[in-house]
Amino acid sequence: MRRFLRIAGIVIGTIVTIALVALVFLLQGPAVPNHSDYQLDLTTLRKLADQTAGPHPVKINAAEVAKSNPPAAVFLGGVRFDRHEIVFPSYQILYPDGSMVIVDAPPGRDFFEAQFPGGFDDAQYKAEQDALTHARAIVVTHEHADHLQGIAESPNLPAFADHLKLTREQRDDTKWLTACKFPENVRTSLYPLDFDHYYPLAPGIVLIKAPGHTPGSQIVYVRLADNSEYLLIGDVAWDMEQVTIPKCRPRLAELAMRENGDQVTSELRTLHDLSAANPDVHIVVSHDTRQLADYEAAGKIGKGFSKIEGK
Repeated sequence: MRRFLRIAGIVIGTIVTIALVALVFLLQGPAVPNHSDYQLDLTTLRKLADQTAGPHPVKINAAEVAKSNPPAAVFLGGVRFDRHEIVFPSYQILYPDGSMVIVDAPPGRDFFEAQFPGGFDDAQYKAEQDALTHARAIVVTHEHADHLQGIAESPNLPAFADHLKLTREQRDDTKWLTACKFPENVRTSLYPLDFDHYYPLAPGIVLIKAPGHTPGSQIVYVRLADNSEYLLIGDVAWDMEQVTIPKCRPRLAELAMRENGDQVTSELRTLHDLSAANPDVHIVVSHDTRQLADYEAAGKIGKGFSKIEGK
């Protein structure tokens, strides 16, 4: 019996050790390379931002639709037991004549109560929904529900679908669009944007493909009339420290979302190098609550959408 217990103890200890090593491995991110071929050329972006005739936008606003407090270990990585507040914004890029481009649209209360409990702002969600119906163009950084489902669930989607500019990769990603409950008849009726790497969407706005987090992930470059520059990077990173260090999100999250880790780490290297060389370019990470609050406090991003004429 003693021999059996000793063997059982060894087996259990070995299993626990392997499990702990596996957990530590999964809570670390894949290595970010020292060099990347992913292209983010500011000279090219500035030229393309001027390619579409018209005045540049004057302001970027954020509607903070929801907040949540997921485990920091899953979100930031590492063996830790605290929680980390995240935010779910929609962005309004505002032009001098009051017209706007909307970037991302989180869904309504039911989604967040089920998936990311914490706090939901009905007024900000209503402002987002109103803006969708008046936007000159609507784009998403990628096709996950917390960025796209606010569009999919809008009862006014058929009326503004012509202004929804999904890329071909986004439109054809039926896995995630189905998860977003995106109406199939609307999806098949869309004329997607089809481009290689850069696409001048509107005066001062350029889309940049950044696949990896999802097949249709992209970065939105914005150059305002005062020449200030922004890169809305969606979920290439979940927190700005993942750009500044740089480091990738945990393998556990990467596996759950079936990311292409090579693509994401390559993009992180390029973003890190660009930020280090160009500190005046504002990199905006979608879910970084602290960063968004700092930008709002500094007047770099407006807190809440500007009111729509006639509303």
